[in-house]
Parts: sequence; structure tokens; C-alpha cells
Amino acid sequence: MGDNQSEVSKIDTISKSSTTASSSITDYSKEEEFEDDYVYHSGDIKQKFPLVNHSANMSEIAANFRKRIKLVKHIKDSIEYMQSFSGYDAVTALADILGTDDRKVAQTTGQALEEQGMFHDVVYLHKLLDSHYHYYQFEDLAKPIAILERKETERLKSDPCGVLVEIAQCYSPTCTDESPCYAYSCPRRGIKEKVTSKETAGRFSNLSITIGLQTAWSTSIGKSYVGKLTHQQIKRQEIIFEFIRTEKEYVNDLQSVIKYMINPLRNGKVIGVDNRFVELVFGNIEEIAQVNTEFYENLRKIQKRKPVLESLGDVVKECVGTFICYTKYGEKQPSAKQILQIQKNKNIYLNNFFKECQKMPQFRRLPVESFLARPTTRLGRYPILIRDILKNTSKNHRDQILLKEANTKIEDILKEVNHLAGKETNRLKMEQWYELLRFEKKNDISSVNFEDPKREYIREGKLSLIVSNYVNEPIIEVTLLLLDNFIIITYEKNNNCHIYGKPIPISLMTLTHSDKQISLKPHSESHMASKRLVLNTHKNNSNVNTMGYSFTISHISTSSYTFITPILSEQKAWVEAIQKQQETLPAPIIRENIFFSHIELDCPVSTIHLLKNKTCLVSNEIGLYGLYNHAMNPLLRISKITQIETMEQFDLLFVLANREVYAFSISLTLRGVYINEKYVKHNKKISSNVSFIATGFCDEKFILCCAKASTNKTVVKMFEPKGFLANVENRKKFQKLYFTGDVVTSFKQFYIPSEGVSIRFLRRSICVACSKSFEVVSIKNLTTQSLLNPGDVVFKNLLKSEYSPMKMFKTQQNDFLLCYNKIGFFIDKNGNRTRSKVFFKWNAIPKSFAYRHPYIYVFTKDYISIWDEFDSSNYKQVIFTGTTIKLLLHDEACNVIMYSKMMTGKECLCTLELLETS
Repeated sequence: MGDNQSEVSKIDTISKSSTTASSSITDYSKEEEFEDDYVYHSGDIKQKFPLVNHSANMSEIAANFRKRIKLVKHIKDSIEYMQSFSGYDAVTALADILGTDDRKVAQTTGQALEEQGMFHDVVYLHKLLDSHYHYYQFEDLAKPIAILERKETERLKSDPCGVLVEIAQCYSPTCTDESPCYAYSCPRRGIKEKVTSKETAGRFSNLSITIGLQTAWSTSIGKSYVGKLTHQQIKRQEIIFEFIRTEKEYVNDLQSVIKYMINPLRNGKVIGVDNRFVELVFGNIEEIAQVNTEFYENLRKIQKRKPVLESLGDVVKECVGTFICYTKYGEKQPSAKQILQIQKNKNIYLNNFFKECQKMPQFRRLPVESFLARPTTRLGRYPILIRDILKNTSKNHRDQILLKEANTKIEDILKEVNHLAGKETNRLKMEQWYELLRFEKKNDISSVNFEDPKREYIREGKLSLIVSNYVNEPIIEVTLLLLDNFIIITYEKNNNCHIYGKPIPISLMTLTHSDKQISLKPHSESHMASKRLVLNTHKNNSNVNTMGYSFTISHISTSSYTFITPILSEQKAWVEAIQKQQETLPAPIIRENIFFSHIELDCPVSTIHLLKNKTCLVSNEIGLYGLYNHAMNPLLRISKITQIETMEQFDLLFVLANREVYAFSISLTLRGVYINEKYVKHNKKISSNVSFIATGFCDEKFILCCAKASTNKTVVKMFEPKGFLANVENRKKFQKLYFTGDVVTSFKQFYIPSEGVSIRFLRRSICVACSKSFEVVSIKNLTTQSLLNPGDVVFKNLLKSEYSPMKMFKTQQNDFLLCYNKIGFFIDKNGNRTRSKVFFKWNAIPKSFAYRHPYIYVFTKDYISIWDEFDSSNYKQVIFTGTTIKLLLHDEACNVIMYSKMMTGKECLCTLELLETS
């Protein structure tokens, strides 16, 4: 172990590493001269005990460490390590948790956590080092699937447990600071196991000697050769020598893996292990070993020719072409690590086999995971070594061209390895979370669509969730999962993972945060027990910081969730990650245009109608108005207007007010004639107890439909305008009819045994959307039949479900869009399904619909979602700039959509306009 650390320390003096956190990259220009894993012995810790201010329970330390440590993406030797942290950050977090300024105490505690398998070095080489340049990951890549297999194994690793005796207080109840107990090792007695500075100095000096005795080029040849070279040339030869020497060590490691691990496993030495396991875990490592053995032999040949190696560019460039095999290995490494961990947990014989291998001198007491990571880490070392060779190579040297070309190829391979490994890690994460949550509500899981190959895992982390608007109310521990399209809040109960609330679409949420700390007041255990959802949360220690930083996610039209973390950087990381995902949302395709606003909130607009001359008629609780010159001009004093329809060919305006239908002249209305009540009081109602009205052209007739709907039936009366009113001269001649309302004639009515909600006029028939189905009524004989083909199994199930019809639209594809309260799909004129791959599932309960090719507009109370009629996978845009949104007009002929909303204390009237860029 020591030799290997010395080797790595030497190699690390050549390399530089960078850290990527969110969108920024931190690059440290100078690496520490020497990193060691020396920490205090037990006596040292006891000597430092007064500096430690925390419980000695390792489970509490581990739980607080998970909360505080920031997991980000780090890059070491050009290899990306997701969800990792540096040794420096780990020691800093532990020092903060323990309440000590002594970083050695924190490092010792961290190594105790590491010993119990809480986390590991990304390359499995070091114990926890207080360094910016060594990175670590939690042992949880395979944990979600392992959780599902609890019944099959009892060897599943959990967070560390036990007591860290070195920082524990005396157990004797009679022991006090003034009167320590008799125990020799009582920390209050101040008895210490002394570790002298001489011993410490000896430890460091021995290590320094070991490092100094490492083989170098200058000590392997005569001084006569060295004396003839410049300092730069000597440095070049040293790096080349290091390149070849480490290549030999790398090849030896691969051959040891094949000889002592792969071959015995293939030969059945371990019960329950077959060739498939070997292939899945070790991949094509034998192919890599063959490629690199040949690479090393070629390097060794040119090294033997002369003591001073003049050029190695030809060999490197030639062999780099065979390194493509690393992409296959790197792609499967995340899943190989997971499979290995699961099988080691399940198969004790396999676990013991790898432990025995670890004791062999060839493996230097390093775990098998270290050697599985060796190919990718070695691949990442090549560009660093090559760049150092080039720095010390003269500009006109042939290696400048050859090595640069080789280095470019290696870096391309590295990019591909990182890309493929990232995709595989993402797939594993999505698979794991799907397995954990697949027994939750079906609609929640289907909306997230875990199995979509495009789904992307962003980050996850444990946070505290306030379950009330008051900070002195209980909080629960949750795991927040951020995907590319959703945020999911999960909690653990009875060893099962559950969704808290509902998944939150990124496009349907707002984010607020503050840099100010808030106080988390403690509560009594009895009060907490009544509301705690998470059964395995740790009790708060009195010394734990009760201050935290919060951010709030508001799910539009649903709920708001406030999360708290004790670390400001963790809060910022979450905020940046969520904001970054919001920025990736598709560019807007529709623009909202506010064309009028007013503050008469006691009389909100109930309906709008647009005439052909662009005059806008607006109604509310107290009358009808003309909207022009940025003002509402009164035209008709009639209360409780809920709907307006027109037949401009006959100069007719139909008003549904207080469930009664009246007819007026459009031209007289615009001239303000009806403001005088004497012209209104003689106007007779056309029909009463009317729920809604509709006008249209069907079977060569202009028709007014007045629907009387109840819970179990709908009666529709049909009226025709008097034909002679189509002539302008006759309108003047019979103007009196417009004051009496005697302008239409009743000619038919029909009955439907269901509650109707809307009417659509077809060529020869009328389609009524009812509470359970769409019914088509023939104008000629008034026969009724279902719009959907009853022979289709899909439609049979649909008619028996909870789906309720709401609206029907004719599309430019000559088929029909049927909109239900939860779904939408297309049919042809015979009631058969069209566009079989398009099936909409609305993300919320809609209040109304509008259609304007090629987009479908779904109106809810708080937002409008816009869908592409050819793509039902997800909505394309969401508009939520106000509240109490209500569709007022959908004029298909004019292609106009108007609606109202409340914003900043005003009612605003808006239109939706298609952006030119779309």
C-alpha cells in the first residue's frame, strides 16, 4: 500500500486536476508537495478531546456528513466522476460537524467512516486525505437495487454504526470534570498515549527516503550521458522513462487480474459465478491487456536502442489507433461496478475470493474495484504525460507533430468514454429510481416516463422539508430527485420509498430562495411523533446547528414546498441546477398579448365576441359593452350575461342572460339604441332555463341551438332566423321585430339521456359532447348515435371509464380532435381512430380547450399548456403569468383566442399570438 501511494504521489506531481461544480470549473494551480494518510492515534484524539463538540455515535456523524457534503462532478486525469467530493471538502465538513479546528481529528473520524464502507476513493487507492486533488464517492451506486433485494441478503451495507470511542465521553455516571473516575483511560484524567514529535518526524523522513529511492532515468544510466544534456533534455528523458515504467506496471496489473481473478472465476473456483458474470464485470479487459502489452513491448524496443531515447512519437501514434477498445470498456464500467457490488453482497464465496486476492502481493492490498478502474484512469493519464513530454521537447522536434496527433486521438477517445459512461450511469440511475417508485400511483410514474431513453438524471440529495408554513412546525427528511423534466420529492417509510405529493414538472414550477439563514426551532418528541413520516430519521443532537438556508419550489396551481439545508453552498447548488434545467426548456412558440385591463374586479368579464369588423363585444354581470378606444362603452343594460352568439348574415345578436335567451340587432346595439330601456322592455325571450347556446350552419340551414341540460338529460331546441332578414332592405322595413325579439322560428328539438356540455355543427348533423360520450344527431330524422365506433375495444373501455368529453375540433388533416377531461385523441368521420401514435394525457384537469393549427391550447385555472397536435409526448410551452385564467373566446373562423386572467390586482384581457420564429 505504501509503495503504491509513493508511486501515485510521484505521478501526481506531474498531473493537474480540475473540479467541475455545476457550470463552473475550479482549477488549482499548485498541488500540495506531499499528501499522507497519517492521522492521530487514540491517545492523540483523547488529547484533543476538548476541541470536539459532538456525539460520538458514528451514525449521527454519518447522517450529518451526508447532509453537509456537497456532491458535484469532478475531473481527474480527464475522467469525469459524478456525485463526488474532494478530501479537503470532506475534512472541512467533518471539522464543522465535530466543532473542532483540528483537521487531523476530522480526518481520523472520516477514515473511521470510510473503514465501514460509507465512501471510497474514486480510484480505490487512498484512505481519506485532506487534499483538493483526491476525490471520493459514496458507496451507493448499487444501493437502490440492493434495497429491493433485502430479503435475499442480510449483508447489505448501511451507514456506519457504533461509537467512536476516541471522542466519547466517560461512561461513568459519577465521573465529572472536578472529580474524574478511577479509570486509567478516562479522558477527564488527561492520561494520554504520547506520540512524540520524534516518532512523527521519523515517519515522514522514512516516507521521504522511500520516495527518493524510486527508480529514475538519470540513476539508471552513466553520468557521462547525463552531463552532456541540458536541464530540459534531462527532464524530457525522465518523463519518457516514467511513461514507459508506469506502462509496464499497468500491464502487469492487467495480467495479474486475468491470471488470479478472471481465469479462476471462469474455471468455476467460486460457487454461483459463471462466465456471464466475468463478461459483465471485467468486460473486454483481456483485449485491453493485449493491446497495451504490445504497446509496452514496442516502447521497450526503442528504449533499448540507445540510453537517450530520441523519439517515441511513431510508436505512440501507431498504437493509439488500437485504443478504441477503451470505449467499450468505459461504457460498461458503471454497470460492472453495480453488478459487482450486488453479487458481492449476495454471494459470500465471491466476496471471500476477492478478499483473498487482495492479500496477494500482486494486488498490494487494493480492492478489485481499484483494478477495474485502472484502464480508464490509465487512459486519462496519457494526455497528461504526453503534454509534459511536449513541454520539454524542442519546437522543431518531429515528436511535436506525432505526439500532438496521438494526443488528439486519445482525447477524442476520452470524450467518447466520458459520454458513453455518462449515458450508462444515467440509464442505471433511471432504472434504479423506477424500481424504487414503480409501485407508486400509476399516473405519477407514467407522467415522469422513467423508461424514456431521453430521460436525464441531474442530481439527488437529502434535504429537510417544512410540512407547514410555520417554521416552528415539524420537518421531515426527504430525498429530492431532479430530472430533466420533473422534480420528485421522496421519503422513506417502513424501508420503502414513496413519492411525497406529486411529481412537479420543471415547466410548471417557480423557484424562490434567500441567502438569509432561518431558525429551525426544536419541538417536543411527542409533537414530532404525531406527524413524522420518516421512521429512520436521527434525533437531533443539542449541538447540531439549528440554522439553515431555504429554497421554495411552487407547483403551479397545486402546492409549495420549502426545503432547508444547513449549508449555503448546497442550497446554491440546488438553485443553480434547477435554474439551469428551466433554461433548457424549449423556446416559446406563443406570445401572450394583453390588450385591455381594468380594476372593476366585482364585475369580471364573462364572455367576449368578435365581430367581422373587428369590433369586440364584452359582457359582465351588469351588461354588454363595446370595447374600443381602450374603454368599455355600455351598449346594453341586461344583467348576468353568460354567453353571446351572432348571425351577422341576419344582423342578429343572441344573448344568454340569467338562463334566458334574447335576440337583438347587431347594428342597433353598436349604435347604442338599446341603452334606452324602452327598446328593451318589449323584447321577448326566445327560450328559458337554457344552460348554453350555439350557432352554426348545418344541412344548408343557419341554426340557433338552446340546450337545457340537467344531470341525466339534455333537451336541445333548434331555431331558424326568419329568412327575409337576410335582405338589408327588409331589416329596415321590419325593424320592429328586432325590438320584440320575434326574429327566429322554432323548427325542431331533440333529447339526449345525458348531460350536455357543448355543441359542434357538422355538415349534416350536430355533435353534442355529453358527460360520458359524444353523441351525433341527424338534422333530418333526429336519430342519435355514438360518435365513436362501438366495435373498437379501446373505445369500449373508454366509455366505461371516468373520462368526460368536453370539446371537439375539426383539423386540417380532415379528422377530428376529441378532448376529454384527462385525455385527447383523433378520429375520422366514421368514428375510427386516426394518428394511432398520438394520444394526449393532459398534465392537469382542464377547464376549457381551444385549437389553432397545429397547436392545442389547454386552459386550467392557473395556466395554459400548449401542445403540438402531432406530438403528444409533452406540451411545448406553458403560460402562467397570472391566476384565475378563463377562456372567453375561441373564434375558429378568425383564428382568434381570447381569455382573461387576474394579475397585480387587475383583470387583464389577453390574446395568444404565434411567434414568427416558430
